[in-house]
Amino acid sequence: MDKKMIFAILEDAESESVMRAMHDAGHPLTLIDSTGGLLRRGNSTLIAGVDAADVDDVIELINQECSPSINPFKKRATIMVIALEHFEQIS
Repeated sequence: MDKKMIFAILEDAESESVMRAMHDAGHPLTLIDSTGGLLRRGNSTLIAGVDAADVDDVIELINQECSPSINPFKKRATIMVIALEHFEQIS
């Protein structure tokens, strides 16, 4: 099966609802605390390996869970999708 790796960088305040929604939709993920941007604010980086067919659904889920931004310079999320050559989960 064709797999993709999704990296989603969110504000800390957004991560809990996105994590819950992804878990409820059956998408396992890993959370990494991160810092970035000009003001070095706290962020959360979510990493999920998903089937290629599920990428659009996951991006839509993230979009739905992130709060609307009132600041035009503030991004609600930064999402990167990377093709995987190899994906394996070891039990």
